[in-house]
Amino acid sequence: MSNRKRILVTVPFRAHHMERLRAAAGDAAILTQTDALPASESMRALLAQSDAVIGEPAPQLLAEGTPVRWVQMTWAGTDLYTRGDVPFPKNARLTNVAGTAYGHIISQYVVGQILSLMQNLPTYVRQQQRRAWKGAGAVLSLEAANVLIFGTGDLGSCTARRLVGFDVRCVGVCRNTNRTLEHFDELVTLEEADGCLSGADVVINTLPNTPQTAGYMDEQRLRSMKKSAILVNVGRGNFVDCEALARVLAEGHLWGAALDVTNPEPLPASHPLWQEPRCVITPHEAGGAFGKNPGTEDRICDVCCANLRHFLADEPLEHVVL
Repeated sequence: MSNRKRILVTVPFRAHHMERLRAAAGDAAILTQTDALPASESMRALLAQSDAVIGEPAPQLLAEGTPVRWVQMTWAGTDLYTRGDVPFPKNARLTNVAGTAYGHIISQYVVGQILSLMQNLPTYVRQQQRRAWKGAGAVLSLEAANVLIFGTGDLGSCTARRLVGFDVRCVGVCRNTNRTLEHFDELVTLEEADGCLSGADVVINTLPNTPQTAGYMDEQRLRSMKKSAILVNVGRGNFVDCEALARVLAEGHLWGAALDVTNPEPLPASHPLWQEPRCVITPHEAGGAFGKNPGTEDRICDVCCANLRHFLADEPLEHVVL
């Protein structure tokens, strides 16, 4: 039997990215899913002959005793494998692309949503649909604003870097506050962040899902924020209590909110946030990955190629989760 390694690619990389992966693979074989079999049958058959996977196969398929020893995710979030009902195989490694792939594009989304809400643009879009020419009232400014960013990794740092041009003051929430991070004026712990909420003009969440952050932004904390504050969530949906947010917004507390992630996801059609005029909801699309943003795809490919070379050379992997 040949000792040639087999690498399964399950995501729709562009042709030039596939060429980069094949170059990084060297003598190893690159496998891709075909249309010859139904999707689940094809994936099961391919996993049964693969040593590694670039992509996100269903956890239950990995648990069926496949020879896969490494899964390289193309996402930053790893809940699919780390918080699901099906345990990730103990004899396999799991890596992701957190810390490098998505910050550049998600930070643009964050800044865009903040500016849009501050200038009442969602209101004007709705008015345009009705052909209504009417001022929407007062606007806000980012100048000298206090911005509280939960998370100082790739997403949080890129967001802070883009915001400093507006002369804001950025406070970052992280575990290690005994350091200096560019673009952040101050670092606080999650426990200390409570004391910062009341003074924040903008609150942004970029944190992953952890037991400490799940349900953090509850009704009490939402009400402790300024009536004129803006909330943006691009981290994990369960950071914000969406039922509480709907109540708080309906009462006129908070200027507005932008959610690219929700809990549950998607929100039920009957959820009041869908009808809340000061809440902008997008379907977990801020990252703009495959088929949406070439820069993001390039960064994902960079990580995959580097780790592929490490895997084949039996070297330590980067971005290790498990």
